Amino acid sequence: MESGAGAILRAARQSSGISLRELGRRTHYSASYLSLIESGKRAVPPGVVAAYERVLGADLGRITSVARAPAAVNAGALHEVADILGALRRVEDATGALTVLPTVRGLTEMVSHSPTALASEVVQYRGWLEHAVGADATARRTLGTAVEIARAAGDPDRLAHSLGFLGYVTASTGDFAAVLDLYDAALSVRGTHPVIDAYGRMRRAEMLAEMDDEREATRALLPESPDADPPDSMYWWSPGFAAVQRAGVLARLGYPTEAVREAEAGLEAMPEEHRRTEWLASALRRVDPDM
Repeated sequence: MESGAGAILRAARQSSGISLRELGRRTHYSASYLSLIESGKRAVPPGVVAAYERVLGADLGRITSVARAPAAVNAGALHEVADILGALRRVEDATGALTVLPTVRGLTEMVSHSPTALASEVVQYRGWLEHAVGADATARRTLGTAVEIARAAGDPDRLAHSLGFLGYVTASTGDFAAVLDLYDAALSVRGTHPVIDAYGRMRRAEMLAEMDDEREATRALLPESPDADPPDSMYWWSPGFAAVQRAGVLARLGYPTEAVREAEAGLEAMPEEHRRTEWLASALRRVDPDM
């Protein structure tokens, strides 16, 4: 399981904003050697872990040892994985899905043996990244695994979110009835966070519009974002993004002028760091290919 340990080192380096060349300069290891370690082609020696810790200011010894022996995962190690996962999402925003996918695959190897909410979140994130790079068949399988882990963990937020993302990716197959079933299943989960529920309802409205059910789509369309802070895994959600989502539904309902106006207002309201991300560009293309 050395690939998992190497991926942890890569994740820690990327989340600190340090290039492989710079890390090599500061640790006196060659960048090519460190690349082999991070990619899982070479074992991870304790001295390299210590060098990463010194430069990055992170406690990586325990988490890399857990990656070599997933059965040893404990709450402390999972907390550190959660911190790295949050940082990787910001790396994705800045550099794109392809950059972080190998690292997230390594994290998946580490946590998927443990039926926890965090394991489901990591696997779900991997599914999203696979979809973002065009590997939809793999993304659907991965998200199906995320759903199973969330059920085993008994976590309503992760279950609803994973079902919703599985529905979103399944839309590429053209089986809209199956997509609607997944959205309905997500919305039937009790005790979910209001933002997860709002996102699921927006996706359901979008699918109803795709199916030309204008009446039901209009009824399902939320007038505004819920007044609640999003969970950590949905840091990308904001009132502005909710407006862009509504605009996507309006576009499918045949109201292009209103859709563009809504999307422009939402874009203006979004945090600056979200405006140049791949996921926002994808949402805007559903409103108008020229946006």
